[in-house]
Amino acid sequence: MRFPDFSVRAVDADRRLAALHQRPLNFDPETLGQGPGWEHDDYREPLASEQPGSPEPGGSWETAVALSRSYAFADPALVEARYDPRVPLEGREMLLILHVLGIRIYAGVRVSDAGEDTRKKHGRQARVFFWNYRTLEGHVEAGQRDFEVWKWLDSGAVEFRTHAVSRPADTNAIVQLGFRLLGRHKQVEFGRHACSRMTLLSEAALRRPTDNPAAENLDGRLLGVYLRDHHALLVALRELARRMNTSDRSDDQRAFAHDLHRAADDDCDCVEQFLRRLDRTPSHLLHVAAWTAEKFGRLKLNGRVLRTSPLSAVTELEGCRILLESDRAAWSRLAHLAIGPADATERANRAEQLLEAAESLRLNALHAATRQRLDEPPQNLAASQRR
Repeated sequence: MRFPDFSVRAVDADRRLAALHQRPLNFDPETLGQGPGWEHDDYREPLASEQPGSPEPGGSWETAVALSRSYAFADPALVEARYDPRVPLEGREMLLILHVLGIRIYAGVRVSDAGEDTRKKHGRQARVFFWNYRTLEGHVEAGQRDFEVWKWLDSGAVEFRTHAVSRPADTNAIVQLGFRLLGRHKQVEFGRHACSRMTLLSEAALRRPTDNPAAENLDGRLLGVYLRDHHALLVALRELARRMNTSDRSDDQRAFAHDLHRAADDDCDCVEQFLRRLDRTPSHLLHVAAWTAEKFGRLKLNGRVLRTSPLSAVTELEGCRILLESDRAAWSRLAHLAIGPADATERANRAEQLLEAAESLRLNALHAATRQRLDEPPQNLAASQRR
């Protein structure tokens, strides 16, 4: 019985990977799933379809196969994998680094089967790429997880599947208790994230084809942090647009504020939908902070106390420029990475157009606030003459 290998910081993974070669399985494959204590997990996710018939070169099925083969669907916030890509998939050892409460648990697995075949189910034929791994001694769980990419030849439908049969490994009571408290939750989270990431990554690879669609992995946790920050800035932009759409602003400024509010609201909804695809939600704390910061910004007097300063429009439009530049840059980056909504480029272009409009209005507002024609009487004098 081997005590799990864990650390609070990154350590030598190559040495641990090399040591897996002599390590046996921590269960008897003949008893897999038999008797009490075994958990069964089954997840499947539809991917982009193809034309009926054999898999298309560079199409959805081949793309998903490449991503599956390289374990790219695994969320690195939950588990990272170290392996030698020169070793054939069947028989390959993989060092899995499980992330739990800031602790890295090093667990070994060995690929048992891998290949392609044509299967017949309910009178329908499908081309299937498959592989699985089994847990080695020292892993906190025992069992097998299978990964498959199916293409139904009659309809062209493509799907990703993962199935697992597992139970807590035979180890000390403390580790078993920890696994029962957290391990089951992490297993479910892994299966759910694997499906959503496979959809996201395959869409990105098809949108931006390369010779090796799995050459880079996606850190969904850090991307989620980035999108949460962007969502908070969009909240501030939306509130700023609402502030500008008042009766003391010019018609051009009010029209701009209306378009800006509509665009910011639409971008907020889009970011929220994308975060859900990453199994994440906007940060309520950042939302409140952005909303509050915008409200505090209204306290700036801009040279006037009892009436609105003409510099207020200038300040607001400068704030719009800063936030719109951030918005444009975010959508441009997502479009470049081919990650995110299909219309990311259009959203970046819309932000660019609003940015240009804000700059034009800002210059006009600054000129109106700081310059006055010499051949025009002062406002107070002109008003008294009218009376």
